[in-house]
Amino acid sequence: MALSTYGLLIGRIVGSRPQQGGHPHWLLMVAPSTEGHPAYRVAVNLQSTDPSGPPEVQYQVIEDAETNGRPGLQALIAKLKAMGGATNSFLVEPGLPALDFVRGDIVDPAAFQANDAGANPLKDAFEAALNEAVAADETAGAMIAVFGTGYPVNPSTQRSPSTGYTGVDNIHMNQGARNTTGQNSYFVENGPNQDGGLIFLLPSGVKAFFVKFQTQTLDTDVNGNPTTTGIPQIDTLTPQVKALVNADPAVQAAIAAQGAPVAPNTNPKGYVFADPGPDDVTGQFIVDNDNGAFATPFVKSYASGQTQGPVPTPRGYPTMQLSDVVGANPKGYVPGANAGDGTIAFDVIGDSGAAKQNSLPGETAVGDLIAQFAGASPPAFLFHVGDVVYYYGEEQFYYGQFANVFKDYPAPIFAIPGNHDGLVYNDTMVSLSAFQAAFCAETPGRWEGFGGVLRSTMTQPGVYFTLDAPLVSIVGLYSNCGESLGYVDQPQLTFLHSELTRLKAQKANDGRAVLLAIHHIPRWFPGMSDPTSAALDAVCNDVGFWPDAVIVGHAHLYQRIIRQVGGRNIPYLVVGCGGYGIEPAQEEGKKYVATLPKAMSAEYNQEGFVRATVARSGGQTKLTFDFHSTKSPATVTDTCSVDLATGALVS
Repeated sequence: MALSTYGLLIGRIVGSRPQQGGHPHWLLMVAPSTEGHPAYRVAVNLQSTDPSGPPEVQYQVIEDAETNGRPGLQALIAKLKAMGGATNSFLVEPGLPALDFVRGDIVDPAAFQANDAGANPLKDAFEAALNEAVAADETAGAMIAVFGTGYPVNPSTQRSPSTGYTGVDNIHMNQGARNTTGQNSYFVENGPNQDGGLIFLLPSGVKAFFVKFQTQTLDTDVNGNPTTTGIPQIDTLTPQVKALVNADPAVQAAIAAQGAPVAPNTNPKGYVFADPGPDDVTGQFIVDNDNGAFATPFVKSYASGQTQGPVPTPRGYPTMQLSDVVGANPKGYVPGANAGDGTIAFDVIGDSGAAKQNSLPGETAVGDLIAQFAGASPPAFLFHVGDVVYYYGEEQFYYGQFANVFKDYPAPIFAIPGNHDGLVYNDTMVSLSAFQAAFCAETPGRWEGFGGVLRSTMTQPGVYFTLDAPLVSIVGLYSNCGESLGYVDQPQLTFLHSELTRLKAQKANDGRAVLLAIHHIPRWFPGMSDPTSAALDAVCNDVGFWPDAVIVGHAHLYQRIIRQVGGRNIPYLVVGCGGYGIEPAQEEGKKYVATLPKAMSAEYNQEGFVRATVARSGGQTKLTFDFHSTKSPATVTDTCSVDLATGALVS
């Protein structure tokens, strides 16, 4: 989100004060040319907040910048000199000169250096320039150009209050901040053409000062957001995976078939109700009854897939061991007599959030059933495939829609977000904030979003990750906020490639089951592909390894569709029947499914959950899914088993 108060101040330094009390900012008083205009307070960051810690500040000082600067900087200096003292206040308006460290040819990306503890060459150079500016009389023409944001800000307009701005801050790079799981939210201020800096126009020449933070990257996209994760295992492999995905004929065909975005259809009031993107299988957009917020252009841009929500960067390479949560021998896992043999059971659920009172009995019934079943036959864990909380994943609804419903469930609960977990309805909200608090905490503990329920927060390394457990690994991806189609960004595609490569070798060694979890079903049905679905297939094809099963949500029903790849049968299970409600019209791939033999598909418009079992004995592994419905809790409503050695369906 761009900084709405970004602008330019040109004036004379009429006062200054060094850092005090450990504060990292040096204060300048800069007066514009208008006689009698109050001076602006300008806060300049010259050192790290914690001098005893690793250096946070990186900088470039360009001496005699009019000669030694890059072409973009030289052109900018010429504009500033032409403006001279013409600006009579801090200006925030289109057409003014602006700084962009990435696109403006202003800085040398490789020349930023750390401001280490001890000697502070940035401060020394700044003080020299400051002293010359202060010493110069008015006839010498010493000026300073300040790029940054004005403050204070009127919270209702995000502009200056009626009294005007009194100061300038954010005099540093304002893009490239990563959206890292569980960390600060500086990334919401990312944007192009809004970097901060100081340019001294001195009698002896022009000196430019540019600062960024160590956590910011210069590898950004057109919106100022990072194009890398900072995780070497993902970033080093990204060019290879990106190239293979872009070159894949199926991906190109899907992109061509999708076409350009269609302008939203609006009613006379300016609200959008129809899906301007590709239709889902019903051919119509499914409208949530959320008092009109969903119908606003802001929300519809996300729901239609025209705007993608941010994807937080994980804390390190995102794999986790079940044993780190429950120990080496969790309930639900029974080792076999021979090494490598055994059985593990776990549960799968999706779309459990009940946002309306009339939906709550359905969710409660599922919660009661899965807890009762777990009490009689303990699972190792529950994996939730998204839409934990409707409609916008807000903290205040976690108690009623999640914590209280599953308060009796006796095992860990892991989750990937669904579209409603990430969706927001205004630009002050931080997408996935509550989801990360509930499932991606750095350490387990109580969370006020769970109310009085004592279940601790889960410690996933990110919103996309792999869970490694005995006999099974689940790769979970976040498919963003679209209501019809999913979207998986490049870092996740690279992560998937890396994980499938790793798990291909591990499965060859120990015979484990490998599952892919994603909220939106990959649309592999004939004639129904899309760019993300084709990209997922491209990754699997390149690795030469496909998951043994795919578990999804989003559609509010239970459905099983068998996909055949290279002679292997791969179950795709839609488990969006966790309590939000049943919507038969959301059946996936209806026309294609109608052509399949009975054994290759099943559909039940009933709420419930899936119990999965992986059993290995004598070198053979069998993966089984049993659907348990609230309508017939005493029996298994649907079952499917696959021999993982041959890929054959078995009884």
